Amino acid sequence: MTIKLNLKPHLRQWLIHEFGDEEGIVRLPNGCAEHDLIELLVQRWPEDEPHGKVFRWNTEIHIPEIKGRDPQYFCYMTDHAKKMLADLIYVRFRYALWNDMHTIERMHLSITDGIFDWMERHGIDTNEKNWETLRQMYFRQRKRYRNR
Repeated sequence: MTIKLNLKPHLRQWLIHEFGDEEGIVRLPNGCAEHDLIELLVQRWPEDEPHGKVFRWNTEIHIPEIKGRDPQYFCYMTDHAKKMLADLIYVRFRYALWNDMHTIERMHLSITDGIFDWMERHGIDTNEKNWETLRQMYFRQRKRYRNR
């Protein structure tokens, strides 16, 4: 059983590259914050909620084995819970990008080449839109740190 999320393409590609299996289903490691959040927020599927509900999604995340809660029945997360999970994934992504790009910048190397290389190493399509998104994300984070 899986939880279905709708993530931005670059975030989806990164998450599947980092934690995806052969079928593209994300399997989060035990002990990571996202795994713990799923354990905390997953609940029994409500009787009044249809299983075939149609909504937009592009990413499936495996529901881990939780003692006393069979994933066949405990496979529901509210929209707010899904948003929290997506936000937590985004925070992990931003941290990974910041950590690597900040190291490259401290060495006085090209941020342009660094971002393209980072995208390649992390399974993100190397197109201009993704590059610009990541560049802006990095520069906004850098500005926040410099303004402290």
